[in-house]
Amino acid sequence: MSMFSRFDKDLKQADGCLHKAADMFFHPIGEDIFHKWDHNHPAFPGPKLTKVRLECKGEEKKEVKEEVKVVVKVEEKKEKCSGGCSGGCSGGCSGGCSGGGGCCCHHHHHCHCAPPPPPPPPPPPPPEHIRIYPCFAVIDKYDIVESEWHPAMKDYMADKLWQLHVYLPGVAKDKVIVDILGKTLVVHGEGVFHTHCGMWPEHIEHCCDCTRKEPTCFCKKFALPDNCKIHEARVEFEKEVLVVRIQRG
Repeated sequence: MSMFSRFDKDLKQADGCLHKAADMFFHPIGEDIFHKWDHNHPAFPGPKLTKVRLECKGEEKKEVKEEVKVVVKVEEKKEKCSGGCSGGCSGGCSGGCSGGGGCCCHHHHHCHCAPPPPPPPPPPPPPEHIRIYPCFAVIDKYDIVESEWHPAMKDYMADKLWQLHVYLPGVAKDKVIVDILGKTLVVHGEGVFHTHCGMWPEHIEHCCDCTRKEPTCFCKKFALPDNCKIHEARVEFEKEVLVVRIQRG
């Protein structure tokens, strides 16, 4: 029990003497010699405290009494919630304002009545249908219709890389397009068809002086292997050869 829990009652019982009240609290047994300690000083003056200062002038000592004002701060009553807080307002509405008429802690930085902010939305998934050559762009899915003829193409696969080589002699760079639709790579555009020679087997290198070379549209698709990092695809078109490189995870 604290000494000050019944301060007024103990002080009255000690005839207004703080010393006696303290002795009675710390020495409650009557046989204790300090239970009724004799103190020769004036009675406790009440709400004003007396501070005694001694001034020495030569051999004389003069007592000067100064009154010390006791200032007691009283906390202002906190404004009640007009909306009605079931838990009370103590620096914030712990119970929440259920009435909807306003919050008493609107001036605080962190109002417990307001709902927590929603979590940030997850990042959108990467697009599945993209164009990687001649420029990167997001495209809509379309139906793939392969042509009967297409330039010579060869794909290569390693543990960490997938490559495609497209041989395009006499074809301008802006005439070829490379798209990725999900897990399918599509090469389409305009190639040069040798009308007199026709199709040659892949293992035979074709080189002729044909004068009849017709621009012909083509389209060819390839199934991409698993674990391809589609958004890290690289395309190069140098010396009439288009090379597509896609890293594998």
